[in-house]
Amino acid sequence: MYTLINERPRFVLFTALLALLIPVALIEYQVTRHTGGKLMYPLDDTFIHLAIAKNLALHGTWGITGGEFQSASSSLLYTFLLAALIKIFSVQVWIPLFVNVIAGIILIFVITKRLRKENVQPFPQLIILLAVIFLTPIPILIISGMEHTLQCLFTFLFIFRFSDWLDQRDPENKKNNLPIPLLLYGVLCSTIRYEGLFLIAIACLLLLYKRRTSAAFLLGFVCVLPVVLFGLYSIGKGSYFLPNSVLIKSEMATLSFSGISHFVVHVILRKLTGVSAGLSAIATQYLLIILPLSYLFFESSFKKAARYRYSIILLIFCTFLQLALASTGWFYRYEAYLMMNSAIILSLLLYKSGPVVFSGFKRQPLVSGFILFALFLPAGLRCCSAFLQARQACVNIYDQQFQMAGFLKTYYDDQPVAANDIGAIAYYKKKRPLDLFGLASIQVARSIKNQNNSPAFLDSLSRSEQVGIAVLYESWFSDSLLARWDKVATWSIPDNVICGDSVVSFFALDKSKIPDLKKNLQEFQSSLPTGVTVKYY
Repeated sequence: MYTLINERPRFVLFTALLALLIPVALIEYQVTRHTGGKLMYPLDDTFIHLAIAKNLALHGTWGITGGEFQSASSSLLYTFLLAALIKIFSVQVWIPLFVNVIAGIILIFVITKRLRKENVQPFPQLIILLAVIFLTPIPILIISGMEHTLQCLFTFLFIFRFSDWLDQRDPENKKNNLPIPLLLYGVLCSTIRYEGLFLIAIACLLLLYKRRTSAAFLLGFVCVLPVVLFGLYSIGKGSYFLPNSVLIKSEMATLSFSGISHFVVHVILRKLTGVSAGLSAIATQYLLIILPLSYLFFESSFKKAARYRYSIILLIFCTFLQLALASTGWFYRYEAYLMMNSAIILSLLLYKSGPVVFSGFKRQPLVSGFILFALFLPAGLRCCSAFLQARQACVNIYDQQFQMAGFLKTYYDDQPVAANDIGAIAYYKKKRPLDLFGLASIQVARSIKNQNNSPAFLDSLSRSEQVGIAVLYESWFSDSLLARWDKVATWSIPDNVICGDSVVSFFALDKSKIPDLKKNLQEFQSSLPTGVTVKYY
């Protein structure tokens, strides 16, 4: 095998693409067997992107409903891309999967090109590519239908192009300006996800440290400009500068000594040291051990290739900011770009200098092996868990979110309803749902930000919006709110791995709505998938 691969370098790319696409095909095959041929994603968020893109393409409106602005997307570029494809192909649920398959293939091509540039031999190339594919894991990002595959692609292009340029730059050459492709990659990073601004900020600080002030300000200005323009547009539409999803899912510090100290002690330290978020958080926390250790162990290698130093510095501080200020997990996607880029740079360092650096450990191979095993165990477990849960997560969304959307479209398509998970509902239903979680309803988002999200407020808002029924997770809301409404039924799904709760409840806000709601639920019950348990009250 080793000889075959080295004699036929193209076999590397072919094998890597098979390793990328075969898991995607197998998972989708298993899912469509359960759904009767319907394509399904493992996240309700994918349908939020589709809903906004649909309305942007058909109505010119950034929101989940035509004619109304709602800042519910944390990815500017991805939503525009989906909208452009909807313009071409019409409204199709397969478009996010198509985008991610193409992005995944391009990602493998550019990584392979980079490995060849680094003079990595074909067989090690294949090992590195397989490690990147499964540790990220890219097949799971593809079936998720979100923007994270593109985020991996753009951050890879930026990190390695920036590190190359900073390494090769002659400080005496005043004409050595930022390359246009590097500026483009920076803009792509900042517009595909807001966390891309972490990477841009660290790059700008590195430039300032290198006394390249003009380059730092140019990079920062060009990359932040699209985000600023959209933020100003959002404010003009009565929303916040940042999307509701970013504000609600992030923990902000109040501008006071007590507020900042509380944020540092109870938010940042908890995120950096806590294990409650699961394997994704632990694997990301371990990067803050592995990357600095790699910097120390391979420091001698940086004398010949400083680009490795810059890449590791970017990743160390990005990891810290991701853990401290953003999120990890939620189906292994938020930290995926860190896992992927770390796997690439660490593999290159091991290939280039590993035998020399670790020569002193040959006398104690068991100790060395145990240390490496302990350091990389969380990343391996994270990978296994992602693949084990992928099929079931898609099934969960089909059994719960898709069925909720089907029910509401059938019986309440033109009527206002309240819900707390609005992706599939917003995509399939004509009338905008009131989002009790706040992603697509500015009144709720504002009440959360102002710490005024009381049961009385939510009840009053729902009634003022003429909501007749609510479909929600009881565990997300206080008993004080739920006691104001009448529970009619619940749907319970088995083996839940992704939905906010395995039980979704149907409430009537007015007693006059109870008979119709119960009748409609009973009629729809026969179309529910096997395994969904229905209970009436």
